[in-house]
Amino acid sequence: MQWTLYIAILPVGFGMMTLVGSLICLIGYLTSDDSATKRKLWPWFTRLLLLAFLLLSVGLFFTSRHFL
Repeated sequence: MQWTLYIAILPVGFGMMTLVGSLICLIGYLTSDDSATKRKLWPWFTRLLLLAFLLLSVGLFFTSRHFL
């Protein structure tokens, strides 16, 4: 079924968006001079990066079933 492929691709898209969000937090961390801002951005960077890799790996696993 083709709609199952579309559902399987969703975690890949969400993973890419989360990866972009984590990179935005990293850029904010690197360019900020305020230590309070740095303390808030670093945990969000690590959380979003971990979530992005989890979503990408799950999405690639689900998507690979359709092509192998």
